[in-house]
Amino acid sequence: MLAEHEVSITIKVATIRDGAPGITITTPDRLLGEWPDSRAASLSITDNLAISVRGENGDEHYLITMPGTPVRGEQISDTEALIVVRF
Repeated sequence: MLAEHEVSITIKVATIRDGAPGITITTPDRLLGEWPDSRAASLSITDNLAISVRGENGDEHYLITMPGTPVRGEQISDTEALIVVRF
């Protein structure tokens, strides 16, 4: 039987490595993914601990769900959130 463990995943609306505006997803020690998205202006945590990416006018563009079982979330700023998941 495998032991469960928790991982903190940070999601940001930020400048990605190629200099374009976009979304980054990281753990404390690893870049999990990034993609360009010039329409993303903010993000928020939903009731089921997914991430809602929103445009300048506040309209939701898409949802990002985390792998594993989401345990808790923290809205760090309007462009950054942290979700803790259990595997």
